Amino acid sequence: MAYRVHYDSSTAPKLGMVLNSIDVFSSKGKDLADSRLVKLFEDLKAEGAIHSDSILEPRIAGPHEALRVADTFAGALVDVIMIANSAFPNGHVFPTIALHPGLSRTPVIITSDSEPNVGDSEWTTNAWCGVIMNNYVAKQLGRHIRPLAGNPETESFRDELKMLLNAYRAVAMLRRDFLCRFGDAPGGFHSATMDQMTFLRTFGTRLDTVDLLGLMTTFYTRTAKGHLREESFTDADVEATMQEMKEGRKCLIDDEKLRKGARLYHAFKAQIEANGYTSIAVKCWPEILHPNIDIAPCFPMTWLLTKGIVTAASCEADCPTAVMQTLGTLLSGEPSACLDFVNYTGGCECVELGHCGVGIAGLMGEGEAIGEKSPDRQGSDLNGPALIGQFQYGPKTGISIAPDAVGGLKVLCFTGENTPESNRKKLYSAADVIVKEYRELDKLILDNGFPHHLAVAMSDISREIAEVCAFLGVEYHNPKESA
Repeated sequence: MAYRVHYDSSTAPKLGMVLNSIDVFSSKGKDLADSRLVKLFEDLKAEGAIHSDSILEPRIAGPHEALRVADTFAGALVDVIMIANSAFPNGHVFPTIALHPGLSRTPVIITSDSEPNVGDSEWTTNAWCGVIMNNYVAKQLGRHIRPLAGNPETESFRDELKMLLNAYRAVAMLRRDFLCRFGDAPGGFHSATMDQMTFLRTFGTRLDTVDLLGLMTTFYTRTAKGHLREESFTDADVEATMQEMKEGRKCLIDDEKLRKGARLYHAFKAQIEANGYTSIAVKCWPEILHPNIDIAPCFPMTWLLTKGIVTAASCEADCPTAVMQTLGTLLSGEPSACLDFVNYTGGCECVELGHCGVGIAGLMGEGEAIGEKSPDRQGSDLNGPALIGQFQYGPKTGISIAPDAVGGLKVLCFTGENTPESNRKKLYSAADVIVKEYRELDKLILDNGFPHHLAVAMSDISREIAEVCAFLGVEYHNPKESA
């Protein structure tokens, strides 16, 4: 099956591609390789897999040409570089491009095809030998590269390349993430806080904080002042949103409670747009529930995801999980959820993932209904609005993050599938996922100290997660590798 591109050409990664060879070896072989690579580039652009402003540089042979190309790529702010060896390359081309000060943090793919058959027995291109030479230099310099071998005309090569482009697009977009924490994490939620410098250095995450009092003030005054501008909303906006929330789904709570939910959504939205935030982490209890606004923020938070206002909306002000939600959203093309491990993961192959009422509108597995949140942590009346039930059936990727022992980060990634048969029918928002390597998953969680929260993406993006971690130098754990 061909790799599915999750974005349009306006948000696709900008590729800088250059062909590379010394002036010897078979002209026929080099021309054949170049023609395949040029067609690959043109096809990627036509499909919207790369940005329309992507750059293809014709074959270069030496370091001075390479410096010109590097300057061009840096000036164009390319997201990904692809150095395509159509034959054995000049040994200075790769380091000239890879170490350019404007490209030092840009992902680099090095590729070549196998020796082509051009109808004679001569030594034709020696291109992969050049990849090995480039890789040696990269390892000595500590510069991550991604070798990619194969014929650019084949579906397998193109699928692998599109997967890499998707992963590196997410890296570029993560560096633009402006995460807002609405209130601090509840007491005892130690994993919900993060070392801001570690996340800034690794992912580029910028963290800002808005006190819950500021959010509540916006809720009541309908106005927010921020880094960018002042934003406001009206009662008519709230009423229109309430009607939109009800459209196509059952509403099991009274209109006044849903109206409060729509108003809280607009308070979030005003703060987000006034400040230019791209993702949020919310201290969702107890202050918002009782007695100040007296609703659960679950559905208003996830309505922001449904509408594409943010890439993450995590519970209990969990900033690290919000970053993983954003990564899952960028890679999958659909909002990712913030859930808990809610039962003993080593007990059976059905791994239960859930949270209070943070179902995402449009992504639930059965008929959607806006109802009460369960359980109510404060032991009093139930609250709403919330979506209760299973997320849509199909492949899922769980992503959890934790600090390592030496000041870095480590990621847990696992895949499974939830089905009507795996549905445990518990009264919260859930994805009851069948994971064949459930024992290995449980061991990885406990041995590495991964937290109880995780992001859950609505497709299998494990290959992309592995590539992102490899590029960023994040320790990667997957139970399939332990099985």
